[in-house]
This record gives sequence, structure tokens and C-alpha cells, in this order.
Amino acid sequence: MKKLIFSFFLAIMCSFMLMSCSHEFEAYDYAKEQKAEFKQSFEKTFGEIAPDQDWGFSNIEVFTYSDSPAMTRGHDVNRNQWQGKYNIPANVTEDEEQAVLDELANGTYGDAKPDFDWDFYFVYQVHRGTDSYNDHNGSDIGVASSYMNHLQAVYSDGTMEHINDFNSGDQKVVWQSIQGATVMLNSTTYDFAYHNSRDSKYHNCYTIVDGSDIGYPGFYYICFDFLANGDIEQPDNKNMGVDRNYNYTDWIIRICPGSFDNNGAVRIIAEDLGSDDGSDFDYNDVVFDVKLFNEYTEEFNYQGKLIAYITLQAAGGTLPLTIAGNEVHQMFKVDVNQMVNTGAGPTRNPVYFRVVLGDADHNTPGATIVKNIPVTVTYKNGQTITLATETGEAPEKIAVRPTTKWCKEYAQHAIYLGYPDFSRWVQDKTVQWQDNFVIEHLYQ
Repeated sequence: MKKLIFSFFLAIMCSFMLMSCSHEFEAYDYAKEQKAEFKQSFEKTFGEIAPDQDWGFSNIEVFTYSDSPAMTRGHDVNRNQWQGKYNIPANVTEDEEQAVLDELANGTYGDAKPDFDWDFYFVYQVHRGTDSYNDHNGSDIGVASSYMNHLQAVYSDGTMEHINDFNSGDQKVVWQSIQGATVMLNSTTYDFAYHNSRDSKYHNCYTIVDGSDIGYPGFYYICFDFLANGDIEQPDNKNMGVDRNYNYTDWIIRICPGSFDNNGAVRIIAEDLGSDDGSDFDYNDVVFDVKLFNEYTEEFNYQGKLIAYITLQAAGGTLPLTIAGNEVHQMFKVDVNQMVNTGAGPTRNPVYFRVVLGDADHNTPGATIVKNIPVTVTYKNGQTITLATETGEAPEKIAVRPTTKWCKEYAQHAIYLGYPDFSRWVQDKTVQWQDNFVIEHLYQ
């Protein structure tokens, strides 16, 4: 009887083990099959691949930044380190300041909130008001803007993030230079508020002037109105209560979306191997730019970190796809089944993010580092595959110039149609294929 019971359990265990092994082999074979079909179809379409074809992964620079001050999650005020990392907006001018003031004086404005959603943007000082107000005792409090400080970016849940270097709103002394600016990273434009030292409260009473309406497109002006209402909670302290005048000129800042400086970057165009027959060669399933830095900053205790500054440009696939763990559709704030910036789905602004790849690396070539940034695809069966590119093999990722346009979606816009010399380049890496293109097949 014991032998029968043992044999019974042994049979069950073997059955489970076989099922598990079968599943693993099935998953492995699926990945292998996808890659094999892609390779076969690629070589059938483009011919024999040159043995030395490295698919553009060569001569990629790694930049070094050292001894920069601290940078927090919310802001970067290391202005001496912005050059080469960010595209820096033009400084505010006196004519620009006057244009905003004239618009407020001549227009009809009420309180407004942003209808844009940015997490990476520049903040510049524009105007510090000179209006004086009376408190609820009838006493003149003097220039109201002197009480306005501690500018905040406010999230939808009410939490606040300090916009550094606008503590007392005295940026007026440097507002015509880069010193009158702050970069906000991983932040929000959901709402803004200032602290009023008169009543020790935060207030979000402001209006927004669109720069396109006054000759400064791309900029938005957050125009604050002074308010103090501390006497609502403390009726005996009427000096803490000040009514608004709705002029919106007490404090004005300028904001605009940020972007990375791609000078020295490389653009990656990739196939997710998700087509049924492996013949989808538009290389737009994900498009992103990469610029590498070895950084020795207080942020990392000056230990030195290798950081990739990544600009996500397009997502032409409808499978979950990640760049160093960041899912591209989520970053574009769309569903996975939506293509972005390919002509076959919504249009979105580029998404900017940093990835710490490890300790500073002065030995590994930049091309190798970029090629090894993990790009993964999850298929409908739940299996995840990491895209790879090897010299002389069918490329799942290709490195191109950051100015190279990517293809529109679908087979009628395949890369060999958008770039007629692509097939020649496959067989001869010296061919300058990116210089000859057919614009109707490329995304604008």
C-alpha cells in the first residue's frame, strides 16, 4: 500500500514537472521563433548582411560633469551645469514684461488653472508688483508683493513642491539672465501657489496669459493676485485680512516645457518583433534619443554615476514595451493599444526622463552602453523578450542621428520606402543612407 501511495504521488509530481518544463520550453521556443522569423524575413527583404555592419552603434560619446551642486527630485538650480543637458530658453526681456502687463490691463481675465500637463519645465521671473493694499483695519500694508514668497508647484492631491530660488520672490535683480530661472524635474503644472507671510497661508489665486496671444509663443505667464484672509480664522486680527484687486500683477512668472539638449545624442529606432510574419520593417515601435553622462555630483555623494538622459519620441507598437523599466505608453499617458507620434494614433509631446545605469564608466564604449540599455517587449502569451542587436545580425534596434526622421506606421511606410538606400547600407556600412529620404513616408 505504501508503495502504491508513493508511486501515485511520484506520478503526480512528475506530471507537474513535465507540465512546468513543457511551459518553459514553449515560452523559450516562442521567443526563439519570433527572432528567427524576423531574421529570415529581414535577410529575404534586404539581402545578405555585411559582416561588419554594426547598425550605427559606434562612436557614441559619454560626457562628464563633475563637482556640480546638489539637485533634488523637484528642481535643478545648477545653472552652470545646464549647458549641454537642457535646451535653455531665452531670457525674459523688458519688452516681454511690458507685453504681459499690457495684456492684463487691456484684457478680461479671471482666475484660471493650467490646461497643460508638464513634469519638466523652466520657471523664469518676469515681474514683481508694486501695488499697495489696505488690510481690514483700513491700514496701508505697503507693497503687497513683499509678503509673497515660497513659490510652490501643487499636485492634484494637494501636496506641494517648492520651486527653489523663488523663496522671497526677489528674482527681479537677476530676471534678465539665466540666474532668474529654475528647472523643475519630475514635477507638476497641475496648480501653483505662493506663501503669504501676512496670514501665513498659501494662495492659488492667479490667471494665465498665453504667450501666443502677445507674440511670445511657447511661453505661459502665471500672474498672481495678492490675497490675505487670515482674519477669517482669527477675527480679532484684522490686519491679517487683505482683499484682492484682481489686477493679477503682484507677481508674474513665466513657464515653458523643458527639453534635453540632444547635441551628441543618438536616436534609437526599434522593431518589437510583434508582427505575425516578421515582415514589419517600419522601425518605429519605439523611438528614443539617448545622451550619456558620467556625473560626479552631490546628488550621488560625488561617487560618480553613469546616467542616460532619454527623450522618448514615438511608440508605434501596441505591445507593452519598456526602456530601462519605463513603459512607453504609460509615459505618453495612453493605453497600450494606442500608437503615438506615428500618424496612426494620438500626437504627444516628447517625454524626458533620466536613468541611472550604474557607477561612472570610463572604460566601456558609449556605443556598447547605449546598445545594452534594456528594451523589453511583452507578448500576448505573457512572455517578455529583450530586444538585441549584434554586429552582422538582423537588427532589432538601430542607432541613427538624432535628427533622423522615423517612419510612419504600417507596411506602406516601411523603412526601405522612407530611405531608399537602406538596403544598400545593410550590405555596406559606408553607405550614407540617412541622407536620401522620401518625406511622404516619414513622420513630421
